[in-house]
Amino acid sequence: MLMVSACAHADYCIEQWACVEVDTHHEGRYVFWLVNAKPYPFTATLVVKGNNLTDGKRNNGRYEVTRVVDGNERIRVLELTTMHSHKPSSYSDDFFWSPGDMHARHDDNAIYYKPFAPGQHYPIVQGFGGRYSHTGSSRYAVDFAMPVGTPVHAARAGMVIDIESRHSRGGPSRRYARFANYVVIMHDDGTTGEYYHLKQHGVTVSEGQRVSAGDLLGYSGNTGFSSLPHLHFAVYRARPFGNFESLPFRLSR
Repeated sequence: MLMVSACAHADYCIEQWACVEVDTHHEGRYVFWLVNAKPYPFTATLVVKGNNLTDGKRNNGRYEVTRVVDGNERIRVLELTTMHSHKPSSYSDDFFWSPGDMHARHDDNAIYYKPFAPGQHYPIVQGFGGRYSHTGSSRYAVDFAMPVGTPVHAARAGMVIDIESRHSRGGPSRRYARFANYVVIMHDDGTTGEYYHLKQHGVTVSEGQRVSAGDLLGYSGNTGFSSLPHLHFAVYRARPFGNFESLPFRLSR
């Protein structure tokens, strides 16, 4: 939550990717921008609560905008002006975002490779609708039981847009979720394939790298919200307010 006076210029970024810029002017005008510092799209919701401010249509004090911000794009999303010049004006804002395009349409003809080396077999310990954790936004996810250090391969071609490999912690509680290591790949249809619970320093690809189906991405582990060594794989679409939804997909035999 950010509070500024009428003379402030407030800019901030999250993960050096999703940014908010606010231009303020002496005449009591505030212009809000969403800025994408990377070449991959994200979906963002900006909620602004204003005191003595209006967008020219409403003066209820709460303004909400959701937009898809394309790679390296800067878009103007909201302008507020002071209603009564003899009164002070201020605002607070909340910003929510998630990688990807909320308008993405999954290619239902896409076939996904199993995310490990050909000829290998690892049992599915939790599939679509698994009651342990595959509910809600993660309904369509698959967990493969894998020993730590098992090579993980791309299930579908795309661009690596996000990685994490520094963590070493994991456990059977959601409080460990922030310690997961992962690779996120954006597919050509705008959905993302996400590979979670990789081992510490177990990512072998780089952000911005184009991968083909079957390419090595890294090595499985037991980091994050994990009750046993396994690989969590799912296909997601971004949603407003920093949310996401998993999408059904077909694995090749």
